[in-house]
Amino acid sequence: MRLPRVLFTRLPTDTRYPFEGQLPLSDSMPRPARASLRNIETNVSLTENTGNMLIGESLSRILELNRPRSCHLNLTRLLALGWSAERIRDEIHKHFDLVVFLMANAIRKDFDLGNLADAVSALETDFMVFGIGMQDSLPPTLSTLPEGSQRLLRMFDQKALIFGVRGKETENWLHQVGLNRAKALGCPSLYVYPQNLLAVSPPSGGSNAMAIASGHLTNPSIRSQKLISLFRDADSHYIMQDEFLAIARTCKDDERLYNDATGRVRTELCRPIFERILGSRIPFKNFWYFQNLDAWRVFCAQADFYLGDRFHGGIVAMQAGIPSIFIWNDQRARELTDFFALPNISVADIGDAKAHDLVDSLLTKQAFTEFRDTYRQRLDVFVRTLGEHGIRLDIDSQYYTSKREDMRQIVYKTYRKFFRGFN
Repeated sequence: MRLPRVLFTRLPTDTRYPFEGQLPLSDSMPRPARASLRNIETNVSLTENTGNMLIGESLSRILELNRPRSCHLNLTRLLALGWSAERIRDEIHKHFDLVVFLMANAIRKDFDLGNLADAVSALETDFMVFGIGMQDSLPPTLSTLPEGSQRLLRMFDQKALIFGVRGKETENWLHQVGLNRAKALGCPSLYVYPQNLLAVSPPSGGSNAMAIASGHLTNPSIRSQKLISLFRDADSHYIMQDEFLAIARTCKDDERLYNDATGRVRTELCRPIFERILGSRIPFKNFWYFQNLDAWRVFCAQADFYLGDRFHGGIVAMQAGIPSIFIWNDQRARELTDFFALPNISVADIGDAKAHDLVDSLLTKQAFTEFRDTYRQRLDVFVRTLGEHGIRLDIDSQYYTSKREDMRQIVYKTYRKFFRGFN
């Protein structure tokens, strides 16, 4: 049976420089080894928030597909290079059977998706959408969104084989504004390593446990103050995401700041900057920044637990089998933690607690039993939803409850329906 040729689009998977030529079997370029400010600025522009890489790589890791004939491609970059929507349509139709849009918190008042809408409007290839969600709560009308975003959401609702959204609140809002095919499937980054997520258990290190944190330390606020107060008496390391660029610029091209081989950020250079911004002592032992997900996961595997208010910082840790507590302060993280029953706490509820207090109260056997039960249900729905369109996940069937043989009965029929020319 012919496996589908899939084009994955929109979010990055790594810090790599896309090739702008048209040579068969060409590959993107790795980032330069030198940690100059110029290189750091360009690298950060490729990924923006490094948490986006988890979403970008997710389905390409776990779908059964024709890997040599599938790829990642940012459609809006083609538009920026001068490609017309019609040229994009024709090239995609020539080379691919399916387009997968990997989205994030793109339903927001200050974010116009008009360029992407232009590309989608011309598509003749079947496509699916995953992970899109609201940035904040919205009133019950589409008119509050930019015009381009309105067009894109309507096209997703009308044309997508699957219109997968982040959680129930996003699903309910979209249904309320008349986009009734939206279906809560969660963020696909949680389905990449189900064996590791299902094996997560309470940490055993006690007061000597090593912690990983991440947050928004370049943004002086209650949430950043709460985060550093949690770790006053803990052995902890801090992983930066998009705030790394602000630190690099403040250090004025001091190439000692960052070791590209290890991900280590020099503590003696960045700690004073954070302390000046926040006006408080920073308790973290070391600071890190990862431009590659495998390196990030390997580092997390050394820790006993994660505690922070970066959602995908916690998911990286759980992909490595490390228990996580998610601090939320907005719609995005709350919706996802609720959808998967992940251990979580709001910034407002932290009070005077320390990190190990939250570990004792939130990372319990009961909490992980609830998470595992919920996770299996979510994964089962995800597998069945894809299976309805002839797409299978390349994961061990023991991690979900759908009968694989039932799915196979519909694969040939659905491939013929959706992938024209399939034999």
